[in-house]
Amino acid sequence: MGLITALIGAAGLLAGGLVTWLSTRRTSSGKIGTSEAAVLWEQAQVMRAELVAQRDKAMEQRDRLIDAQAAQIIPALAAVTESLQQITGSLARLEQRDERS
Repeated sequence: MGLITALIGAAGLLAGGLVTWLSTRRTSSGKIGTSEAAVLWEQAQVMRAELVAQRDKAMEQRDRLIDAQAAQIIPALAAVTESLQQITGSLARLEQRDERS
């Protein structure tokens, strides 16, 4: 009889602990304080910080590339413009010469 009472008592304690654990787990589920949610939240924040850093780095690289290209393109455009002006002047002289002939 003592053994049966001990088994019933142990089963009761086990059932009570299980009910308490399940109800606590259910009420705290989804909150930042729960261990799984806290880990996921931390991982999300780390990923966000990494993505922001990558975006900023890409923007800096883009700006440096634009500046480098501008430094090369502007003198080239000036040279093309000068060449076009010289060609226009040469064509105008040729037309004047042809009109006189």
